[in-house]
Amino acid sequence: MAGNAAAAAYVQRVTDEERAKADARRKRWAERDIKRGGAQQAGSFTTRETPFGPYNERPGRGGAPYITTNKTQYPGTEPTDGRYVREEEGQFNGLIPALDAEQFIPLVKALKGQELSEEDIDGLSDDQCRAAAMLMGIANAEAVREPGALKHIRSALRRQANPSHEAPEFLNDYPQGRVGGAGHEGRIRSGRRRATPEVETINDASSSSDEGM
Repeated sequence: MAGNAAAAAYVQRVTDEERAKADARRKRWAERDIKRGGAQQAGSFTTRETPFGPYNERPGRGGAPYITTNKTQYPGTEPTDGRYVREEEGQFNGLIPALDAEQFIPLVKALKGQELSEEDIDGLSDDQCRAAAMLMGIANAEAVREPGALKHIRSALRRQANPSHEAPEFLNDYPQGRVGGAGHEGRIRSGRRRATPEVETINDASSSSDEGM
């Protein structure tokens, strides 16, 4: 699988110095998020608007919101189970494969709170708008579970704007998105796991204007 091959390549390239830099930045992001009050837990069922359309959140496990959309909000669209990437019969489906490479740029802009133009939205189908709205909701939910995670996920989504960066590689760039990956960040912080292969994704975020956001 392309994602597994990419993971092996990252492991070969990452140095101890790069890994230490990524760990320090990850820690700094979390500290800043906590100091600012962080993302808020879901207290009740709420519908939130995005430039792509609405998503719903309700209290989930650990206080982090559980994100949904429905066909009333997006008539004629296909339902989604909310996973980033899944493989079915040799095909990759899910929220990440639903978007074209160029559509990840306006998604990242929206996650940074920047205003989108009509041109940013016009090229998206109804199914793609639903996927983009879901991704915004899930990204904000990730920030409730792990302070500072929003910078990391924005960098991982930005890398998807490269047409040669395949959808499964998102799970190497953002391992927390894997099934069972919710505890990944905690294991990194405790020293029980070394931050590979997402080191490059973290350091890419830090070297961009995203670092100051």
